[in-house]
Amino acid sequence: MESVGFVGFGEAARCFAAAFSEGLSGGTRVFCDGPRHSPPYDEAFLREISEAGATAVASLAELVRSCDVIFSAVTVDQAALVGTAIIENADSQRLVVDVNAATPSVKRRLAALADNAGVRYVDASIMGAVSIYGHGVQLICSGEGARDLDDALRPFGFDVQVLEGPAGAGAGVKMLRSVVTKGMEALLVEALTAARALGIVESAFAGICGPMDATTYSDFAVMCIKTDVLHAGRRAIEMQEISTELEQIGLDPIMTNATTKRLTASARLGLRDQFAARPSYAYQDVLEAYYDVSGMAAATADGAVSGSLEILEER
Repeated sequence: MESVGFVGFGEAARCFAAAFSEGLSGGTRVFCDGPRHSPPYDEAFLREISEAGATAVASLAELVRSCDVIFSAVTVDQAALVGTAIIENADSQRLVVDVNAATPSVKRRLAALADNAGVRYVDASIMGAVSIYGHGVQLICSGEGARDLDDALRPFGFDVQVLEGPAGAGAGVKMLRSVVTKGMEALLVEALTAARALGIVESAFAGICGPMDATTYSDFAVMCIKTDVLHAGRRAIEMQEISTELEQIGLDPIMTNATTKRLTASARLGLRDQFAARPSYAYQDVLEAYYDVSGMAAATADGAVSGSLEILEER
């Protein structure tokens, strides 16, 4: 790898560009064409690019022609359009790296377009805060060019984890991680807002965090899944009662109601007795049974499950 280009120059792109400021014979280039920055760039933006050790270019075609590796790092609502434009300007010598938080279906679509054009495409999902980890943040990568990207970035201190499989696999991991992390955020806000109404914020915070701090998150996750199949029914009833209590103190129990619905769905699969009779089982056994009994397996086999092309969140 002799040269790198960035389409978009937000936090991640600035951080990554700085990591390449030395060691690339062909340098680092930046192109932007959005509501905040577009050619001709203002002096402040040119200075920002220069401070990261990069050079601004005036067109997407110029950037793609002059760079071996091209990062697409734009706002997520533009990810599909920009990815398409990069691929249309690229050739077989280019490696297109999509670090946008687009859905798996969007990245699969771009990968198919790249494959038809003979261009190597990487679904590279950023699995943490660049503001905390810098360019050492974990990148979960999938797609045809993932191993090439690993070879190119590791000398610069990047943490690339290659997933076997097509583009979209990395985006799937990030998407489902977001389901959990953003769901946890919403649950904490709901629970601790209720704690404020009850005048027990510090005690509730300690009661929530104490048991979590005493174990690993992976052990906690395994316990949740393995006991869900046994106790989802009674837990749903408990949450219904909690929902009523929260309404009485003036809180809309959005997440509590969603939890009740999720637990009720697990209980209605009717798997409790089957698993209660087993001497042991793994969390994967529970998930496999849920997948089969819920009808998801049949839907997937029939091709009825297809990812939405809607792009949901901005990185």
